[in-house]
Amino acid sequence: MAEEKRTYSKGNPERALLSQQKTKTVDVASVPLADIQIPSESYQKMDKEKLPKTFYIIISGGEKREKDYFKILLIHDKFNRIRLDCVSDPLKLSPDGMYELAEYKKTHYLTSRNEDAEPDMIYLVSDVDHFMSELIRIKPKCEKEGFKLIISNSCFEVWLYYACLDVIPNFPIPDDPLRISSKFKGWINSAILGGAKPNKAIFNIYDNIKNARKNYAEDTNGIPSLFSTNMFLLAEDLLPLIEPELSTMIATNKKKEVEFRKKRR
Repeated sequence: MAEEKRTYSKGNPERALLSQQKTKTVDVASVPLADIQIPSESYQKMDKEKLPKTFYIIISGGEKREKDYFKILLIHDKFNRIRLDCVSDPLKLSPDGMYELAEYKKTHYLTSRNEDAEPDMIYLVSDVDHFMSELIRIKPKCEKEGFKLIISNSCFEVWLYYACLDVIPNFPIPDDPLRISSKFKGWINSAILGGAKPNKAIFNIYDNIKNARKNYAEDTNGIPSLFSTNMFLLAEDLLPLIEPELSTMIATNKKKEVEFRKKRR
């Protein structure tokens, strides 16, 4: 029987796209390649026993915290059922640019030939911030293309907040709506004991999902209301694929915490 292959195109076609974007540019020469694109070669020439069940592409126009949240999932030898390509772009793509990049990714990367594989997915992760009009514009296009649009209002830190707390933030809203995001990012560190730690929030994914879903609301355009995030949808999709390994990590961390406390007594 011919060996089944799950192939992903080589190269980096989105670079040509990004070079054409009319966005605020930064010096990307100092940005490590790994921060922009996980080498597609890591998906090549895998035998049937090692085939990933699912390939997720996560495109974010956000900042460091989004990338840090997914960081542990990018260590491919730790999770057997999923492979992630997480693009937290240094050009700070707006929702329009994220959607265009998602189209390129869909064309060049989602070419699975493994009939037993679960559907590959593309997620666009965005803040509301000052992108409301763009989000409303791309929302129906994402639905048509099968992309999942994940939105936090006003920023990704709302998701990190619900990793620790289960009530709507008691945050003093500034008069200028465009300052909500920047102010909230500073406020969250005083609201959460020890501050918001995106690289550790994944270990609270169960409470995170429950708390974010409990406090979720949408406006008439289907956009999350202030202090709402539908990141729980992405988390719920991820959880069955990472649960065995993640549960082991959570148990190990708890054991280390107990041992640490004993030593401090």
